[in-house]
Amino acid sequence: MLVGKKNKIMRNSIKAFFILLVVLLSISCTKEVNNEVIFDVTTASKTYKLTDSVVFNISGNPDVISFYSGEAGRSYDNKDRVSRTDGNLKMSFQIRVDSLSGFTAISTGNFKVLASTNFTAAYSTSADLVVAASQDSAMVNKATWVDISSRFTLPKTGTISTLYNSGEVTLSDLIKVPTDPIYLAFQYKGNPTGNLGANGITIGSPVLFNAFSDGSTVNYNLVPGGTVSTIWKVLKSANALNFWATSTSQLKFTSPATALYSEDWAISNAFYPNIAVPDNAVGIKNISNSPISSYTYKFTKAGDYKVVFVASNNRPDNINVKIKEVNITVN
Repeated sequence: MLVGKKNKIMRNSIKAFFILLVVLLSISCTKEVNNEVIFDVTTASKTYKLTDSVVFNISGNPDVISFYSGEAGRSYDNKDRVSRTDGNLKMSFQIRVDSLSGFTAISTGNFKVLASTNFTAAYSTSADLVVAASQDSAMVNKATWVDISSRFTLPKTGTISTLYNSGEVTLSDLIKVPTDPIYLAFQYKGNPTGNLGANGITIGSPVLFNAFSDGSTVNYNLVPGGTVSTIWKVLKSANALNFWATSTSQLKFTSPATALYSEDWAISNAFYPNIAVPDNAVGIKNISNSPISSYTYKFTKAGDYKVVFVASNNRPDNINVKIKEVNITVN
C-alpha cells in the first residue's frame, strides 16, 4: 500500500514538472512573439509637389521609431560614414603688390603658394628664437610641399597697389587619403630680395571651402583674425629682416632690399575636408510614447528622396529591428 502511495506521489511530481515546463516554454514563446516588430509605412502617393506635406501612414506599435528624410545630413546610407570623397575643395584669395619688386618675386618664383598633407605642425617650443627658427625650418622642410602657385592667376606684371583676384581653384586632388589633413602656405624664398615697400605682397580675402555633391558646403576659416593669428603660423626660417605679418583680414610680406638669402613662411592650420560626421535620424517615437498612426513631413527642396523609418522593440535581452524604405519624388 505504501509503495502504491509513493508511486502516485512520483507520478504527480512528474506531471507537475511537465506542466511547469509547458508553462515556462509558453512564457518564453510569448516573450519571443511580443518582441517581434510589427511595423509598416505607406503613403497615398509616391510623387508630391514642393508645397505639399507628405503624410506617412504608420501601422504597428514598435517601442522606438526613427526617421531619415533622405535629405543632406539625414540619409540612412550615411549613418555610419566617417569620411567622404565627393567634395570639391576650392581656394581663392586676392593679391596686391606695392612695388615692381613684388611682380618680380612672383614671376621668378620667389613667392609661392604651397600645400602639404604630411606636415606635422610640431613647432619648436624653445625660448631661444634662433634655435626655434632653426628647428622650425628643419621641421617644415621635412614635409612634402606641393607648389600650387600655377593653379592661381598671379600677377607677374601689372599695376602697383591694385587688387588682383587669384581665381577659384580646385585642391581636392591633393588629398590622397580621406583622413589626411591639408595645410596651406604662402612662402617667400630666394636670394636676393628687392624692396617690396611698406605693404609688400599682401594677401587678402582668403577663402577655402568644400562643395559636396548633395549641395551642401563646408567653409573653412582662412582669415588671420589679428596680429597674433590663430589660423596662420609665421616662420622666419632665414633672414629676420624679412617677415610675414598678420592682421585682422590680411597676410603681408615685407622686405627691405637685401642680398641675403630669405626663407619666410605663413602656414595655415590643418584642415580635414574629407572627414565626415555621420548622418543622424530624427526620433519620432520612444518607448514611453503612445502609439502613432502617422507622421507628417514637408521637404524644402525638389528631388528624389530615399526615406527610411527604423523601428525597434527594445528588451534587456533582445533588440528587434525592422526597416521600412519609402521612395518619394518631390517636384
